[in-house]
Amino acid sequence: MTSFARAIVSPVAASPSLTVSASPDQLPVLRSLVRTVAAHYALSLGGLSDLVLAADEAATILIGHAFPSSTLTCTFGGDDTAAVQVFLSAATTGQIITSASSFGWHVLETLVDEVVLEELQPAAPGEDWDVTITLTKVLQAGS
Repeated sequence: MTSFARAIVSPVAASPSLTVSASPDQLPVLRSLVRTVAAHYALSLGGLSDLVLAADEAATILIGHAFPSSTLTCTFGGDDTAAVQVFLSAATTGQIITSASSFGWHVLETLVDEVVLEELQPAAPGEDWDVTITLTKVLQAGS
C-alpha cells in the first residue's frame, strides 16, 4: 500500500501530498485529490465544494506564475482537529502581487476561512521564488 493510499484512509494520521507538473491540464487531478482527502474531514457538502474550488483557484494563481517546467505540490495539514489546511506551493518566476480587490483573491477569501500567501525571496538574483498559498477551512462543530 502506498503512503498516499494510507493517507486517504486516515488523513489525520499522515499528511497526504501530491506533486504534479505546474500546468492547467493537471487541475482535474488536483481537484480529485482535494475532494477525496477532504471528504474524510467533518465538512458539509458545501464546505467540501468550497475547499475544492478554492484549491483550484489557488493552484491556477500559482500555475500562472510558475516556470513552465516546474511542479505544483498540494499537501494537507492534519494536526489541527478544528480545521483542515491545504498547502499549495510552486517555484515561480517572481513575486506574486496580490490585491485585496482582485477577483481571484476575493474568490479565495469567500470560499475558505483563511488564506495566507507566503513568498520566500530567492537568495540570489535569477533564482526561483518559493511560493505557498495556505487555505484553511474550519470544520463543523463536534468533529
